[in-house]
Amino acid sequence: MTDPLFDRYREALRAGHVAGLRGRLEDAATSYQEAARLAPDRAVPRAALGAIELRLGQPELALASFDEALALSPADDAALLGRAQALVVLERPDDAAATFDSLADGRRAAGKHADSGDAFRRAMEIRPTAARRERYQELVDELRQQVGDAEAERALARALRLLETVPGPGEPPVEPAAPEAFEAVDAPSAPPAPEVEVDGDVLLSAADEAEARGDGPGVVAAAIGAARAFRAAGHPVAALDACDRGLASRPDDVGLHLLIAELRLERGALGPAGDTYRKLLRLLDIDGDAANRERVLAAARQAFPNDPGFAPVA
Repeated sequence: MTDPLFDRYREALRAGHVAGLRGRLEDAATSYQEAARLAPDRAVPRAALGAIELRLGQPELALASFDEALALSPADDAALLGRAQALVVLERPDDAAATFDSLADGRRAAGKHADSGDAFRRAMEIRPTAARRERYQELVDELRQQVGDAEAERALARALRLLETVPGPGEPPVEPAAPEAFEAVDAPSAPPAPEVEVDGDVLLSAADEAEARGDGPGVVAAAIGAARAFRAAGHPVAALDACDRGLASRPDDVGLHLLIAELRLERGALGPAGDTYRKLLRLLDIDGDAANRERVLAAARQAFPNDPGFAPVA
């Protein structure tokens, strides 16, 4: 792709992101279609288009977009997740559960065991089987070896009920969840209410202006403000991107790292959130920053009350 063509692709993709964040779904779809036309070998605009089509109530079109993305990038996490969600909305539970299985396998291969567990959980909620129970138990054992029993149990707590109710070999099958039950879990979020004005982009521009002035604290304040605006509007990925913008200027800012941990917890990414707390604590030990160390410990204890690594020192 030539530089001018790449610039047009990047601008179309950005326009789609901005329109989607502001609830202008038709505009977002148009921009993503343009990005896909400009870059026929890239999965990102097709997966993004599928997510918008789901929000527009067009699950058939969304499924086609996700399948096009997966034809280009078979392990694409966003496309697999979107495909599973589209199949849920289309009331195709067997296919939805199988797609969640594929998503779980991909995350497991990438070492994302807690996120893999979440995908396995969704598959079991839709179609509980003994085979899924066995695969999930293997994942639990792997996660325990990685991070220890306390965090593994917490990361996978949401599926304990399923592990207890899914039948073992020779046991009678459990009735699958009704479509409305798993729709409530996996259907895409409703579009943001039109009266909500997302000002995250304005705040990110303020961060750029502060950077140009050499105002590091101003960059951080604007980035945190943008992250909170995106978070309030229901856009956690954009919120994390805003935090990364702040870290590019102030990589050691404790407030930014704590906000990242909170965002990860809200998305169910318990392992990465715990890693954030641990890395922060190691840095603060080196710096001898007792006040911020206690601040991080307090947040970590609240998030992981049973983790001995965050327990108060006797």
